[in-house]
Amino acid sequence: METKVSILHHAYPGRIRELVDEKLQGLSRFFSRTVSVRANLERQNEDHRVELVANVGHGAVLVADVKGEAFRSTLDEAIDRMGRQLRKHHKKQIERHRKG
Repeated sequence: METKVSILHHAYPGRIRELVDEKLQGLSRFFSRTVSVRANLERQNEDHRVELVANVGHGAVLVADVKGEAFRSTLDEAIDRMGRQLRKHHKKQIERHRKG
């Protein structure tokens, strides 16, 4: 799975990129055929915005967009949301395969 971390406006230190990349790699356990996951990090005044975009193949794109006051909790919430979406997508794929 390919991962990309984009930090808009250089508002975060470099070690944050490594932390986010580690967490993105953990998403592969929910759906192993995920092609890529991109994280966009942005600081808007006092709030932090984390947007995760996952390409799961066959044109399907999943998005988790979270805003919050604390960066770590915002990142964790975005990872949780994306994990739920990937799990749901995986279940749909299994059901579709069994019916077909």
